[in-house]
Amino acid sequence: MNQYETERRLCWCYGFLSILLGVSVICTAIPYNHWRATLDVCPGSWLENNNCGCVFYGVSTFQYFSGGHNSYCLYAIFAPLPLVAYALVMTLFHMYRVCINNIGKYESEKSTTVEEIEGERIIVTSRTRMSRDNDAVIYCWIPTSSIAAVFAIYNLVHASIMTDGFLKTCQQYRGYLVRELHATGDHATAIHFRLSCQAIFDFMDYIQKDALNSRRGDFINTGIALHLALIASWLAVILWIVVTAYTAIRGYKEREVLTCCGN
Repeated sequence: MNQYETERRLCWCYGFLSILLGVSVICTAIPYNHWRATLDVCPGSWLENNNCGCVFYGVSTFQYFSGGHNSYCLYAIFAPLPLVAYALVMTLFHMYRVCINNIGKYESEKSTTVEEIEGERIIVTSRTRMSRDNDAVIYCWIPTSSIAAVFAIYNLVHASIMTDGFLKTCQQYRGYLVRELHATGDHATAIHFRLSCQAIFDFMDYIQKDALNSRRGDFINTGIALHLALIASWLAVILWIVVTAYTAIRGYKEREVLTCCGN
């Protein structure tokens, strides 16, 4: 795989990364904005700034179902934005090189010719290269690979926190649902062990009461929105790993230029 093909694939990877991270941000922001007034019922005096309107890390109390601290949702929404900006810049950069400038096409495919000298057939293989002196991008493969690896870890932490908060809310709402429906026996067992989190959030959409002086407005599909956010975030982690691998492999192929030891 030559440099042109590598940059073409990186263009697609960065483009999908910006889309996936954007989906994660939007699909988290919508449920947070929908539920933050309703779930902000955590106990405490007026001196305490609880701010428990986040749909992640919800808690079932004796009287209410309150959300987690708003910082969890704010982190889930705003943490991917620097990654989105970086992915967009890299998408445009590689798109320019591949689609317009073509400087990434610095290594062509092998060409093979057959020559006949004194009755013997000789196979000659050649490879045409553009000058490396004018293409400074080859010096950026290792830094770019390092940045992608850091972003992969960063995105992994982000996705893990979102997933943990999602599961905690789902688990806590199961207990709240059993209490609200006065479920016993097999009914309670089904709610705790058989219903999926999607079904639990469906119950939440329709039976969770508005808090005082709050109005949610129209119903939304909270479960679908949060599942999309989680799926997009974990797919982004995989793509960051792919980008890291592509750039690291390309840096290894250019080791004779990047290091003095390769000469």
